Amino acid sequence: MKELRGRIALVTGASRGIGAAIATALAEAGCHVALVARSQGAIEKLADDLRQRYGVETIALPVDLSDEGQVAAMVEAVIERWGRLDILVNNAGGGIYGDMAGLRSDDLHATFAVNFFAPVAAMYAAVPHMRSQGDGVIVNIGSIVGKFPQPLGGGYSASKYALHGASGAARAELKSENIAVVLVCPGLTDTEFAAHSRISVPGVEDMQGERHAPLRGVPVERVARRVVKAIRRREREVYITLFDRLIVLGAQLFPGLFEWGLLQATKIRRRRFAESRRQTTDDRRTKTDD
Repeated sequence: MKELRGRIALVTGASRGIGAAIATALAEAGCHVALVARSQGAIEKLADDLRQRYGVETIALPVDLSDEGQVAAMVEAVIERWGRLDILVNNAGGGIYGDMAGLRSDDLHATFAVNFFAPVAAMYAAVPHMRSQGDGVIVNIGSIVGKFPQPLGGGYSASKYALHGASGAARAELKSENIAVVLVCPGLTDTEFAAHSRISVPGVEDMQGERHAPLRGVPVERVARRVVKAIRRREREVYITLFDRLIVLGAQLFPGLFEWGLLQATKIRRRRFAESRRQTTDDRRTKTDD
């Protein structure tokens, strides 16, 4: 799929961050793009912008990806509009922080609904159309923490482990039908991801997550460019930076040493949770006193 001009792409989680950047990069390459997110206003604004800047066709589809019926309907909306679907980018996802032994069940189920079951449902809906076309590319946005356990982020890691496994199986199953499955494993990226993550820690449920990502990470535009390159080349698995590759390699070659490093990072994160819990308690007392 070297020539992308005129291709039809669907991108989930397209209202901001990596998803918006991927949608923009695909439109710049000449793709007609369906933008999917819960935030209707944001995707409508981006859809208008892409039409004006690149002269492509776009549609904005407000969808709750935790509802598999809506996931199937979004694919059918694309088929109804353009008659085909060439590129499916399963980008939408959500984080969750907290001890595995203490995660609230509702939080964990909500994380898996968006990070794992939604991409699987989207593939289920898209693959029959790609089969009839004899061609297609599915991009699943995973994470480097789907390659190694993340203490206090185990729920998120587990959902990405699951997505990685499903991607590998689907890749093998669909290869003979000329449908490529590309797994992208970003590392730390400069987005608002942490701020929108679920905090499943008693006492700090209302805490904003920005402090969990003290480093900015790579720009989303870099991730988007790498994704478009991977689509053109129909790559199997993609890392954004050499550092990301080295982290995963280190986790595989030196598991004991890597686990020690993770434990040191976990101690820092626990102190932040404790500080946030105290601050939250003090703020609630202040409001009560007022």
